[in-house]
Amino acid sequence: MVAHARRRYLRVVIPCAAVLIARLLAWLLYQPAALYRVTILPSLGGWHTRAYALNDRGQVVGVENMGNDNERLFLWDRENGIQDLGPVTGDPLAINNAGQISGTMPVDPNSLQAFLWEPARGRTMLDPVGSKLSVALAMNNRGQIIGISRNPALSSPFFLWDKATGMKALSTPDGSRCEPVSINDAGQVLVVTLPGSANPRCWYLLDPNGPISLDTVGPRTWPHSINNRSCMAGIDEFNTKKPYLIFWDEQKKPRRLTPVNTNDMTRLNDRNQIAYTDFVRSRWEDWRERFFRPRLDAEEAVSYLWDPARGRVPLNRYVRGMKRFLVADLNNNGCIVGTAEMKDGSTRSVLLEPILERWGSR
Repeated sequence: MVAHARRRYLRVVIPCAAVLIARLLAWLLYQPAALYRVTILPSLGGWHTRAYALNDRGQVVGVENMGNDNERLFLWDRENGIQDLGPVTGDPLAINNAGQISGTMPVDPNSLQAFLWEPARGRTMLDPVGSKLSVALAMNNRGQIIGISRNPALSSPFFLWDKATGMKALSTPDGSRCEPVSINDAGQVLVVTLPGSANPRCWYLLDPNGPISLDTVGPRTWPHSINNRSCMAGIDEFNTKKPYLIFWDEQKKPRRLTPVNTNDMTRLNDRNQIAYTDFVRSRWEDWRERFFRPRLDAEEAVSYLWDPARGRVPLNRYVRGMKRFLVADLNNNGCIVGTAEMKDGSTRSVLLEPILERWGSR
C-alpha cells in the first residue's frame, strides 16, 4: 500500500518538476531579439576615450586622453574614421548636423576659451580677448552656442553666442542672473535662475518672441534637455527616496515616467525618446554595508532608453563584456553613444544603432 502511494506520488511530482525545470531553463536561455547594433569606436592610440555627443548624420565627437594631461578632441564617422582635431578640455562638447563642434580648449596654463570648430574653417574662438575663462555648454543646429564667460563687458556670466550677433548676456525678465541648460533649433534657451537672485529658483524658456515662465517645473525638479518640439525631460526629486524620470509635453504638462536613482543628465530627441544612466545598488550591498565599510564602487551603472511606445528599454544587454556603460547622447534617429569600461581597464566610446526592422514602423 505504501509502495503504491509512493509510485502515485512520484508520477505526479516528477512531471511537475520536469515542467518547472524546463521553464527555468527556457527563462535562463531566452535572449530577446537584439534592438541595436553595437560599434566600439577606434582610438587615436590613447588608453581612455570618452564620447560626448553625436548628430543625426552619425558623427561622434569626444575626448581622448593621450597621457601626461594631453587631451585631444576627436571626430569619428564611418566615412573618415577617427580624426584628431587638436587640444581640448574635458568640458561638454556638442556637434550639430552641419558638422560644427562647440567645446572648450586650453589657451595657456591659466586660460580656457570656448570655441566653434567648422569643417572648412577649423576653430573660431568665441571670446578671444574678453576674459581668461569661457566654457561652451551646448549648441543647436543653427550654430547658436550657450555657455559661461568671465568677460567683464557682459552683465551676466552666462551667454548666448552666434555668428551674427556675437556674445550676449542671458538674463530673466526681471533681470535675475540665470544659468543656461539646453537650447533647441528655434533658439529657445532653457534656463534656471541662480541662487541668491531676488526670486526663488525659477525656470524659464528664453524664447526669441519673449520669455516663457515654466510654472509646471516644481522646486525639486530639474529639466535637463529641450527638443525641437519644445518638450522637456529631466529628473523630479519631489520624493528624495524615489526620484522619477519626468517628461513635459508641448503644453509643458508634466508626466512622471519611471523611478530612477540618479539626478544626472538625460538626453531627449525629437521622437520624445529619453536616454539616461541610472545608478543602482544591490540588496547584497545594502546588507553588507550594515556590517562592513562601504565600497566606493558599490553602485552599478544601468543605462536605458525610454521610448513612448515600448516604455523602458534596457541597454546594458547590448554591451556585454563591458562595464559601466554611461549614456552620453541620443540623436533623432534613435542612435545612442556612450562610454564603457573594457576588460583591460581602458575606456572606449560605444555607438548603439537601432535595427529598424525590429522596431517596427517608426
